Parts: sequence; structure tokens; C-alpha cells
Amino acid sequence: MKTTAICLTTTLVLTSTSLVFGNSVSEEHQLRYDNPGGKATLSVSHDINAGGNESTASRNFFMELELSESQDIVSVKINKARGSYTAHGMTQRLPASKLAGQSITFSKLDNGHALQRTDPDNDLEIPVGQVIGADYPVGLALVDILPILPQGPVSIGTTWTSSRDTRSLEGWAWAAGSLSSEHTVTALDKDNGHTIVSVTSTSKAQLGKDGNGLQYSGDGTLNRTSNWRFDVSDGRLLSVSMEQETSGINSLPQGELEVQQLTKVEFVASGQ
Repeated sequence: MKTTAICLTTTLVLTSTSLVFGNSVSEEHQLRYDNPGGKATLSVSHDINAGGNESTASRNFFMELELSESQDIVSVKINKARGSYTAHGMTQRLPASKLAGQSITFSKLDNGHALQRTDPDNDLEIPVGQVIGADYPVGLALVDILPILPQGPVSIGTTWTSSRDTRSLEGWAWAAGSLSSEHTVTALDKDNGHTIVSVTSTSKAQLGKDGNGLQYSGDGTLNRTSNWRFDVSDGRLLSVSMEQETSGINSLPQGELEVQQLTKVEFVASGQ
């Protein structure tokens, strides 16, 4: 499987230095992936419109995960997995259950500001059909939604920018590009003694061909909005809710086909 070189950058802009937190002024908080352990679920859906028609096909993936950390290496074990593909009114079960019991590992980057796969060439994959030319890597799906955390401390209203390489399955072809994101802290809350930061991220990219299987071309526009929550006290991601709209062209055996896709991703940590 072809992999894309990882490129991570962040720029922090402090737009507020303090906030009223309960009845006192709160200090700013530093975000780090310190203890990303516990159980979680990951769901991914692709709603595909092709040739200007209404919904043409869809893919759905669901996984129950268990995360553990040791010496800056995060292990993600897949406890359960399932997948399906629907087209022409027929639903096909994808062979995802075979991944149960297997693990992917991630390493911490830049003092815990980001996570990356330790061995992208050996990612766990869900077969999605021979015509596509490359299967669906679970580790890639995870790392693509994991936020790049800011270098400096944050409070409500703090913004920062980041960029990273992205690779996604668009219709029946793989596409790649550089994802530029702006992140804004929208809330700070207390929950059982833990400080929780809420962030909204908006992202854009221009996608092009990835080189695996069928070719992707056209305008290649990508627009993404993510809302996520981070436990500052434990240094772990609690949830991500992401919606992404893309448009481009798939070069299928029967000819070029304009494709629009709505991708939704939900990641929810369920505790230690």
C-alpha cells in the first residue's frame, strides 16, 4: 500500500488570556496526549452520490477499540469490527470481523502534540472491493481525525492552525492532499474534577490522485468540520464528531464519473 509522508505543523494565536471559570479566573491549559488509554468506539460512514443522482452507494464501518499506552507508544486493539457496502438496493457485508484481537500502534510526536502510526505499511485493513485497488486502513482512519494539539496554552477563544497530509477513499478511488485546519476553543468545563476543553475545527484541502487503483481527479474540493472534546487533566481525547464533504471525478472502467461524498466520523471514548 502506498503511504503518504507525514507533515505536521501548528501555529498558535492567543486571542484570550483568561476566562471566568465558575466564580474565579481560570489559568490557561496545556493540551498533550499524556494518557490516551481506555475503551472507545469508532464509526465511519460514506454516503456517495455519483453522476448527479441522489444517494448511489454507501459504506459503513464500526469498531470497538481498547487503547493503552507505554513509553510513548499507544496501542489500539480492535475488540470488534464490522463493515458493509450498499449499492443498487443490495447490502454486502465487508470482512471486517477478522480484525478482532489485532492491534495498531501509534507514537507520540513533538512532546505529545500529535500521534502517528508507527508502521503505516502494516496497517490493519478492511477489504472494500477489488475495483478500488487498495483496502481501507483502520489506523489511517484514526490518525486522520486525531487533532494536532497546539504548542502553547489555551483558554476560551484561543485559535491555532495546523496542516497535515490526508488520504481518503472518495467514491471508488483513493485521493490525497494537504489538509489545512483552523481550531478554536469554544468552551472549558469541569466534570468530576477534570478540566474538559471543547474545540471546533474547520479544514480544507485540494485532493488529487493517490496512485492506488482507480484514479481521482476533477476539482477535488474537501471541506470538513470537526467538534472535539479533550480531557486536559488526563491528557486524552474524549470525542470527535466530524462531517466532510468532497467532490471530484472517479475514473471507472466504464468511464469518468463525477462523485460527491459525505463522510461522517464519530469517535467516543467510554472511560478507562
